Amino acid sequence: MQASLSKPFLLAAVASAAVLLAACGGGGGDSSPPPSATVSGKAVDFYLSGATVSFLDCKDSAGKAQTATTNATGDFTFPANCTRSALSVTGGTDIGTGLPFNGVMQAPALEYRSGITPMITPLSTLVAQLGAAQAAAVAAKLGLNGKDLLTADPLQDMDVLKAAVVVQQLVEQISKTLQGVAAGAGGSLSKEAAADAAAKAVANAVAGASGTVSLGSAATVTAAIKASVQNVRSSLPASLQADIDVVATNVAALAGPVVSQQVSDVQTALGQIKKGKDAASTVEALNDSGALVALKDSSESTLVTSLATSTPPAVLTNSSNTSSLSTLGDAVATGSASDVQTAAGAVSGLDSSQLDKVVDAVTLKDYLQVSNVSINGTPVELSENMSVSGNLTDVKAVLSQVGNPFGTGSSDIRVGLRYAYNGNTIEVVFEKVSLVFSGANLVSATFPANTNYSFRVIGNLPASATLTNIDPDFLFSGGNGQFTVPFTTVLNKVKNSGALTAAQIDALTPKAPGTVQVAVAVSGVDGAKVKLGTGTGNLAKETAQVTVDTEASKVSGRGLQSTITLN
Repeated sequence: MQASLSKPFLLAAVASAAVLLAACGGGGGDSSPPPSATVSGKAVDFYLSGATVSFLDCKDSAGKAQTATTNATGDFTFPANCTRSALSVTGGTDIGTGLPFNGVMQAPALEYRSGITPMITPLSTLVAQLGAAQAAAVAAKLGLNGKDLLTADPLQDMDVLKAAVVVQQLVEQISKTLQGVAAGAGGSLSKEAAADAAAKAVANAVAGASGTVSLGSAATVTAAIKASVQNVRSSLPASLQADIDVVATNVAALAGPVVSQQVSDVQTALGQIKKGKDAASTVEALNDSGALVALKDSSESTLVTSLATSTPPAVLTNSSNTSSLSTLGDAVATGSASDVQTAAGAVSGLDSSQLDKVVDAVTLKDYLQVSNVSINGTPVELSENMSVSGNLTDVKAVLSQVGNPFGTGSSDIRVGLRYAYNGNTIEVVFEKVSLVFSGANLVSATFPANTNYSFRVIGNLPASATLTNIDPDFLFSGGNGQFTVPFTTVLNKVKNSGALTAAQIDALTPKAPGTVQVAVAVSGVDGAKVKLGTGTGNLAKETAQVTVDTEASKVSGRGLQSTITLN
C-alpha cells in the first residue's frame, strides 16, 4: 500500500475485527447458545465489515440459506436453530486495506456453542473442504503441529496467522486464474465457483503433500492449478471440456510461475511475524515494515487473470504449447516487458488486447533504478553471483529516479542489510536514510544524526542492540554518484557502541578467501512502497522481495541478493 495506516485507524480496525480473512475458529462446549448468541472473531490482516455470512444448512421458508451481516465490529448473530450449520462468508470490505473481499471463506458444520467464538478463515476453509476430522492432519502439513485450526486465534499465534494469509493468497490467485480461463473461452465463472474449486484443490494439495507443504513452491502451485481446472470442468465452455487434461496442464504451465512468485513474495514479506502487545500493534508493525504492501499488491493484482484470458481454447487445447506457455509464464513472473513480448511471440493465437494488459502490468514504472555496481572499487555486473579480489570493504551502486518513485512523499527510505559470513548472519535496519535527487540523479544520501538503527547477530557470536546515531553518516560517493552499502559503517558503529569487541568485529568482517551472502531491502518510511529495479524502458525488471529482520525492527520491500566470492 502506498500510504501507511494511521494508528487510530488501526486501533479502530482491530477493535472492530470479527469475521475476517485470516483467523481461525471452531466449536465446542457444553450447551447450545441461545438464538441471540453473538459469534465474533479476530484477525491481524484481513478484517471484514459488512460481509454476508450464510448458514448453508439452515433454510428459510423460501428454501434459501439464512444469512447474517457482519456489523461495524465484524460481529454477527446466529439465527435461531442455525447453530449446527456449515458457514460461508462472502463480500464485505477489508477494513485493514480498504479493499473489497472477493473470495469465499468457509467453516464446517459443527455444533457451535456458547463460550467459543467460531471464526471463518482460510484455514477453516481447507478443513471445510476435507472434513472436520482432517483438521489435525492439515495443521501438521502446514507446519502447525498440535494447533487446532478450528479454534486457534491468529492474534495469539503468529504462525497460524502467516499460514492463513498465505493460504488465502494462493486460493485467490488460483481463483483469478480460473476466471481468466473461462473468459478467454468466451464463458464466465462466478467468483464463488472459482473460489470453491481453488480451495478444494489447495486443500487436497496440502493434504497430499509429503511432509510439511511449501505453499509457494512450483510443485504445490502446479498441482493445485491442475486440480482446480479439473474441478470446474463442467462450468467451463464446451470448447475446453473435451481436452480438459491438456487444458489443465497448459494452464498450470502458464499461470504457475506467476502464482508461485506472488505467493512467495507474500511469504517473504511477512517473514517471522512478531506478536505485538495487542492486535493493533501487531498490525501496525506489519504495516510499518512494508509487509502489507506485498499483501495488498497481491490482492489487487489482476495480472494472472489477464494472462489466462489471453489464451483462447485453440491455445490451451494444443499440447505442443506447454513448453512455450511455461516460458511465457516465467517471463511474466520475473522478466521484463521485452521478455514477455519475446516469449509471447513463440505462442501463436494469443489475444493481443489481453496480452497488452499483461505487458503494461509488467512494465516497471516509477522506481529507483540500480546500476553501475562496484565492489571494493571494482565494477561488477549485478547478478546473483559476483566475485572480487580482497576483503569486502564496500559495495556501491548508482541510484537513479525513473518517473516518480516516491509519489507525493519524501525521498526518505528505510534500509535493511543482511549478510552471512563465517557461521554468522548479521542483520541491520536503518530507520531512515535521506536521499536527495537533482532530476533523476542522486546527489546526496545521509544516515541522519539522532536516527535509530538496530542489529542482531545470529550464530557463533550472538548479539543484538538498538542504538541511536550520534553523528550523521554520508553514504554517497560524489565522484561517481554512487550510494554506498554501509558495511564498514555498520561494523564501526557496533564496535564503538561496545556491543561487540574488536576481536568479534574482526571475526564478522568478510575476508578473502571466502564467500558472503548479501541482501539489501528497501521500503519507504512508515511502510510506503518503493519500487526497485534494474534497466530502463521495456528492459526494466523489478528486483526481488527481500525481508531483513533484527527482531527489534523489520524492513520488507524490494531489494537485491547476491553471493559474493572473495578471492
